[in-house]
Amino acid sequence: MRKYNFILIISIFSLLFSSCENALTEKLVFDAKVDSPTADTIIKDTIFVRKAVPVTFKFSGNPQFISYFSGEPGNEYKYYNVTSIPINEFDSCFLKFDVTPVGIDGNIDNTLFLFISDKFTGITGSASTPAFSTDSTNIRNKKDYNWTDLTPLCLFPTVSTTKKSVKLNMMSYLSKNISLQFKYLSSKNDVDQPKWTIANLKFVRYQKGKTAVEVLSQVLAFKPFDMLNSATAYSVSGAGVWSKSNPANMYINTTLAGNPLNEDYLISTPTMINPLSAASTGALVKNLSVDVSSFSYTYITKGIYTATFSATNVNYLDNGQSKQVSFIIKVLD
Repeated sequence: MRKYNFILIISIFSLLFSSCENALTEKLVFDAKVDSPTADTIIKDTIFVRKAVPVTFKFSGNPQFISYFSGEPGNEYKYYNVTSIPINEFDSCFLKFDVTPVGIDGNIDNTLFLFISDKFTGITGSASTPAFSTDSTNIRNKKDYNWTDLTPLCLFPTVSTTKKSVKLNMMSYLSKNISLQFKYLSSKNDVDQPKWTIANLKFVRYQKGKTAVEVLSQVLAFKPFDMLNSATAYSVSGAGVWSKSNPANMYINTTLAGNPLNEDYLISTPTMINPLSAASTGALVKNLSVDVSSFSYTYITKGIYTATFSATNVNYLDNGQSKQVSFIIKVLD
């Protein structure tokens, strides 16, 4: 009798295990349809609904989880699990600033340079906690940190008090953490070393169909670094030192004749210029503990939205399966 009980238990266990295994390995099947009576009109893939009137969707299949992205700002599936606005949504992006030298003509040319990097990790030290050896090495390391020289594109002025407005195409740097490096390098000290002013610096990005967005210099958090004076490498004032007290009007002051030569840097903190302000998470419609066959949503603002249901299953054979079903929702008055 015990033998038969044992066989019965094994058989039941095998059946349960087999059922469980099938559940864990079955393929995801999912679809969503609009409940026609809740829509004003349906034309091909476009659903017309009235604002403040719920629209209902019906589900089929075996999803374990379903999330709904309404398509409204902050709740768009295309921004799910991303940190930056996709590059293909932009028409253009520029770096703009005004630059003006003040000094003795003939001693201005080749004293200001501009580099950009998408590998630099930032200045690590400060006046209170200096890290001169590390920072000086990283700043000069053009190879590992991919410092690219933009100076030839800038055409900096060579005549005193001549202002130049610089505009550089930055499309290739979207979705990257970038740093700007202004390098001041003098080679003559028998006369005054020139002053340079960098004003109104900003990135301007033009997203398709939207108002231009400016990323101002204060957001870039520039830091100075004096390569030839380790004792005061992080100083923010004085002759031959970059001043950033006013981010809209940064400058390096004149150094009088007879004083040591300068090699000073003004470097921005690594910054992404097209970050996503908030990633879309979607509204959880169904999970393992809540089984639903339909879902209703109410739009309150007139407009056209791409609504998306994202269904997922998770099993032990892979990292999960997913399927998305999208609708164009046109909300009318």
